[in-house]
Amino acid sequence: MGWMWWIPVAAYLVGGILPGEYLVRWRRGASPRELGDEPGTAGTWRQAGAAAGLAVFAFDFAKGLLPVWLADRLGAGGWLLVATAVAPVAGHNWPLQRGFRPGGRGLASAIGVTVYLAPRALIPALLVGCVVALWRRRTPWVGIVGFPLGLAAMPLAGTPGERVVAALAAMLTVGLRYLQWTRHRGRWI
Repeated sequence: MGWMWWIPVAAYLVGGILPGEYLVRWRRGASPRELGDEPGTAGTWRQAGAAAGLAVFAFDFAKGLLPVWLADRLGAGGWLLVATAVAPVAGHNWPLQRGFRPGGRGLASAIGVTVYLAPRALIPALLVGCVVALWRRRTPWVGIVGFPLGLAAMPLAGTPGERVVAALAAMLTVGLRYLQWTRHRGRWI
């Protein structure tokens, strides 16, 4: 398994690709940051429309899910599975391509990671988070509600311990970026 170190490295680098930057610039002539927004799903939706926002969600979800799927299929476990779960989220949050300056908040990438690792626990939990997000009209509520519910449901769904640890690590990476974002903006949810 020593040769599989490249999976989290590649996942981090792909995680740093922020399609919202390109779609918003193409549509509006300026980056989401220049327009005072984030380069993730919600910011792209606000700045470039629903189709662009959904495309960003699909890409960000896939860049979270696919590396964990690949690592799992190749038999990676332990620290390598955890590193692979964190890598695309960290890449999205602090991309090398931006000199480690903040990117997005990594929610869609973390959803991709966690849905692969524990679908029976996370899909219903994230749907509850979506309902709360629609009610509160703020996308972070998907993770704020969905991740803890999913985490609590994982043992009930029979999720193996190393998958729980990997999912928790991805969730905490989102939480760390969200705390950084709220402190920068000077507000809480």
